[in-house]
Amino acid sequence: MDYKRTDDIIRRTKNVYESKRGALIQIKDISGIDVPRRALDSFGLPLNMETYLDYIIENQRIFWKVREQVQDDIIPSVTARYGIAEHSAFMGGEVSFTENTSWHHKHVEDYQNYTLAKVDESNIWRNLVIEGMRYLKNKVRDEFFIRFRGADGPLDIVNALRGNDIFYDFYDEEEGLMELASKCTDAIIYMLKEQQSIVTEYKGYVISGFDVIMPKGYAGHLSVDATTMLSDEMFRKFEIPLLQRIGDNFNGLFFHIHSVGSHVLPAVSEIDKIKFVEISNDPNSPRSIEIFKKYEKELNNKIVIVTLTQDEINDNVNFLKDKKVIVWYDAKNIEDAKQAVDLVRVKL
Repeated sequence: MDYKRTDDIIRRTKNVYESKRGALIQIKDISGIDVPRRALDSFGLPLNMETYLDYIIENQRIFWKVREQVQDDIIPSVTARYGIAEHSAFMGGEVSFTENTSWHHKHVEDYQNYTLAKVDESNIWRNLVIEGMRYLKNKVRDEFFIRFRGADGPLDIVNALRGNDIFYDFYDEEEGLMELASKCTDAIIYMLKEQQSIVTEYKGYVISGFDVIMPKGYAGHLSVDATTMLSDEMFRKFEIPLLQRIGDNFNGLFFHIHSVGSHVLPAVSEIDKIKFVEISNDPNSPRSIEIFKKYEKELNNKIVIVTLTQDEINDNVNFLKDKKVIVWYDAKNIEDAKQAVDLVRVKL
C-alpha cells in the first residue's frame, strides 16, 4: 500500500465531507489495461473459494501496477465478489454461474411453507462472503484494504427468493411478504455488521462496496434495483420502513439506485441515515446528472455519486461546483483518466 497516496486521498476526502461543497473523482474503469481474464463459471464455485480469491488478488496486482499512475480518489482495495447472487443467496436456495455473473434462483414457493428464520452460519454463501473477506484480509495484509461487499435491499432479496411473483404478492400475499421482508431486513443487518467487523479501518474511514470512502461506522452499499418498479406510494409503504430499520443500526448508509428507478429518490432522501446516494446510468433513461438536477432539492443534504463524461463535467460546472459530489469516470486509456482527474481538480 502506498500510504503517502492513501493519506492524500483521505485528506481530500475529509476536506470534502467536512465542507459545504467539494468534489472527488474516482476512475471506475480504464480500457486497455492488459489484465488476464478468466470466466467466472470456470472456477467450480461455490467450491474452490481460495483459488478464485487468489485469482482476484493477482488480477488486482496487475491492474494496479498500471493504474497507480492515475492520482484519483480510489484507495486500492479488494472484497469477496462472486457475481451478484451473494447479495441474497445467504438466505438459502440455489445459484447458477455464467461467464460474468451469478444468479440466485427462486427459492420460496409458498409463504405458508418455508422455515427461513435467520442467516444460517453454515450457509455456503454466507461463508463465501464473510470467510472470503477474512481470507483476503489475511492474504493481502497491507497490500490492499478490504472493502465492504454490500447487500441488496430487503424487497430485492424477497424478489430473489420469490421471483417476480413478488409483484402479485403486494396485493395477494401482503402479510406473508412483509413477514419474509422483515426477516430479510434482519439478515441484511447481520451481514453488513459481519462485513463491518472485517473491513479495513484507516484514520477513521472504511470503504464501501463501490470504492467510495465512508466514515467509520457507516455501511454499504445497499442496492435497491428491481423493486424501484413500485410506485412512490407503494415504495413508501413497503420499502421505506425496512430501509429505515437498517439505517438505525449504523451511523450512515451508502445507497445505490438506477436512474430508471429514480422516482423513489424523494422518499429515499427522507431517511437521514442514508448519507451517500449513487445514481447509475441506464440505457434509454435520463443520465444520472439529469436525475441529480431534477432532485437537487431532495438530495441537498446527501453526498451524490454520478457517472459523467468529460463533456458532462464541463457542461455542468456551475451546477456541480456548489455540491458535495463524487464523480465516477470510465476512461478510454490512462491518459484519458489523467485528463479527467485534472479536469475535476481544476473545475470543481
